[in-house]
Amino acid sequence: MRFAQTTGLGARLLGLAAAVFPFTRRGLLFFLVAAGLLGVGLVRADLASLFWGASFLLYALYAILASHFTMLLLRRKRSAHPDFLRVILPAAGMSSGDEGEAHVSSRLPRAFAPGFLVRFTLPLAWHERSLDSLTCRLGTGHTERSIRFQAGRRGAYHSQEAILEARDVLGFTANRMSVPIEGAVTIYPVVSREKSWRILAEGEATSVTTTRRRRSEELLEVRKYYPGDDARRLNWKVFAHSRELFLRVGEETPPPESRILFVLDTTINPLIPRQLGDLYLDGLVDSCVSAIDALLEDRTAVLLCRPGAKDCRQYAQEKRAELLTELADQWWVAEGWQPTFPGLPRLHAAVFSTPGSPGLAAILTQIRHRGWSASLLLKEPPELKIPPQARLRDLLFVPREQNPRHFPALKKARAVLGRALTQDLATYGGPGWKVRHAVEV
Repeated sequence: MRFAQTTGLGARLLGLAAAVFPFTRRGLLFFLVAAGLLGVGLVRADLASLFWGASFLLYALYAILASHFTMLLLRRKRSAHPDFLRVILPAAGMSSGDEGEAHVSSRLPRAFAPGFLVRFTLPLAWHERSLDSLTCRLGTGHTERSIRFQAGRRGAYHSQEAILEARDVLGFTANRMSVPIEGAVTIYPVVSREKSWRILAEGEATSVTTTRRRRSEELLEVRKYYPGDDARRLNWKVFAHSRELFLRVGEETPPPESRILFVLDTTINPLIPRQLGDLYLDGLVDSCVSAIDALLEDRTAVLLCRPGAKDCRQYAQEKRAELLTELADQWWVAEGWQPTFPGLPRLHAAVFSTPGSPGLAAILTQIRHRGWSASLLLKEPPELKIPPQARLRDLLFVPREQNPRHFPALKKARAVLGRALTQDLATYGGPGWKVRHAVEV
């Protein structure tokens, strides 16, 4: 208990010291060097050491006072004008690799302490990921800035606050202030068209839609157009012959009935290492959305059941953006997830899951009890990329593309997941589960 109290007291004292002396690492080193020079000058009576040590300490003292003065001006501006800082982010979703633009508008004080500037940062985060490229320098008075950034990996990134940082031009001090700002950027999953997913359609949805559309066209009638009627329902064929405006009436084309149910199983899998979980989930979501997108392009409506949604939703081609937005926010869920399937007598379920998933058995059991057919698509283990041999450039600069710590975990996980995949295909691939296709993707 005493140790915990001592640790807590030490943390509070360090936090107070950091608030009073907002040095960066460079600034702290600069301060220690200045104090050392001044001490050497006092001991040896060296005029040069006294001069440089005193000069450096005076600059450090000025940087501290000017930093607090600049922050005081910013706080007064925030109190007087709560909307002194505005940020506009792209409203539409972005695909991975696209370039977006954020607009920042600020009304800062007309003068800062000499030698000081203010930097703006908007931290956007989603689970374990972040977008840290949204930063720029703000000038005094009214300032408009445009920040260009590149969309990274999938996610629904959010921000609750922006950070204003007052820094001296040499980077010795950095004082921060948070400003409440709501912001969001959605990055869609990667849609791949390299594989054919027509085996999932089973030839059902197209025939139902075509039959109903033909029946609707046969029952169409017309009446004269009156002001106030919906001009989108004008029958232009009749107008071309009679030169009079008539309105189409009769049975409207009903929405197509979906016979394909996609089930996305993102139950936490203990076989997948934590450091590889987000990359593995991206591959699973990308495969699922690619299969759905291929059917939507063929005018085939589909149902989707996923963790986080109360029930299954139907998607047609015009709802593609909504589908990508919802799957952009998909993450791992606990083992207790139980899907709520629709009460339709005839469906074909396409289950996207991971090898050895704790939730796979419950999902396929429900499908079998309802008498539906199914396709089981298991995400293959990640490929093992052998790191290249070390070169002179790699010895001088640390490469960012590959993390050597992940290779042992990846090698072990690939072997474990490979065995689980083989077992799942053997267990659920038989006719007893009505699984027509059991493959790895």
